[in-house]
Amino acid sequence: MTLEEMKAVFSALQTCTAWSLQLLLINTSKQSGTSYTGREISLSPKGALASFVSEVSNRYIDESKGVLGSYHDIKEYDGSTVDRVIYWLSNTNELISAEYNALITAIADPDTELDPLEFKARAYVLRGIINLDGEEKPIKLISMQNPVTSLKHKFLRANGTFTEITDKVISLRTSIDVIIMEDTVYMLTLAGENLFNMERAYKAACAGKLVEIEQCGIVTDYSAFSSIAGSGHNPRKFVSFNDAHLQKLKNSRSRAKMARKFNIPMNGDLFDTTQPGAVDKIIKLLCDRGMVDPFDDNPMEVAGSKKWE
Repeated sequence: MTLEEMKAVFSALQTCTAWSLQLLLINTSKQSGTSYTGREISLSPKGALASFVSEVSNRYIDESKGVLGSYHDIKEYDGSTVDRVIYWLSNTNELISAEYNALITAIADPDTELDPLEFKARAYVLRGIINLDGEEKPIKLISMQNPVTSLKHKFLRANGTFTEITDKVISLRTSIDVIIMEDTVYMLTLAGENLFNMERAYKAACAGKLVEIEQCGIVTDYSAFSSIAGSGHNPRKFVSFNDAHLQKLKNSRSRAKMARKFNIPMNGDLFDTTQPGAVDKIIKLLCDRGMVDPFDDNPMEVAGSKKWE
């Protein structure tokens, strides 16, 4: 999908008048993974929800200050955190597939009895069917903003005086973090990672790749390498791990060539991971974060890469 096509999606939101609204509870645990519970609610007067969605649409497509105008690309999720980029993932991507299926199941069968103000919701979901290029397409808009809030220092006029409001209320914000359409997830913000508990997924992916690296025997001190690779922001880089690069680095001549090109210290014919900065350079090389300048062949760090078009 292009940015123009995404703009068409937001424009088409106003073609649907039968929206439904659910509060969304998200639970995560190491033992049972991620689970979801939806709580469907109704708004009055009639048409209030459709009017709200129209505001959402205008917020993103307004000609002068629409939010979509600040984005510069839509690209497949690769663990990078480039600002103003919409990242997409297929529903079968192993980073989200289990959570995606659990989410869709929960949304399809929401609860209607629990007290919505005591529901401990962490997000809300808008479901509808839009008309896009003459075709009807189901769509889900998810905001990771907590929709249940307690009003503080708010006063309602009654009988000539203003009385403080202390009740909990439903407060819907017009910012959308995730769109699900045609089995594809689009993350307008990285809050979408929290929806699918993706930190767990990319840490698991990192751990698996570290086993492969150890088996290849390309570094002097694997313990030092794995310690740094598994901490901080490094695990998310392994989302874009390039298996072909690792296979090439199994060859000592290839290692020597990459060491010279990217200034990675060597000890014999192995990358010397006891030296400061060596591990970070190897991670960038393996995870498509290291490239060369096309004019002078100097090494460069990039946020991500894709095929030249």
